[in-house]
Amino acid sequence: MGWRRARPTVCRMKGTIAILWMLDGKRHSGSLEVLADRLELRGRGRTLVIPLASIDGFEIERGAPSRINGLAVLRLTLAGGMIVRVASLQGMGVLHQLAGRLAPAAVALSGT
Repeated sequence: MGWRRARPTVCRMKGTIAILWMLDGKRHSGSLEVLADRLELRGRGRTLVIPLASIDGFEIERGAPSRINGLAVLRLTLAGGMIVRVASLQGMGVLHQLAGRLAPAAVALSGT
């Protein structure tokens, strides 16, 4: 059996990722779609569109106080200081792949 190198899930994923997300202290369940220039988070009756250009920073947080329902989160710091926290219901690897997807975009936007 030969090994094939798998492409990152987030980049090849057609559709959405099941997530929990928090904004302004309110928890939402729903989905995340990664598009070329933005992230779209959807929950019941709520959609949050995050242009990649508005993401000032991001990091994976694993500490107990940061978790959502016991799940590690990807904290997104947006322009103006808004914080959006995202936990994947599809496994920790999805957070790493999402961070990997955001890293090149952050470099391209910073011009370095």
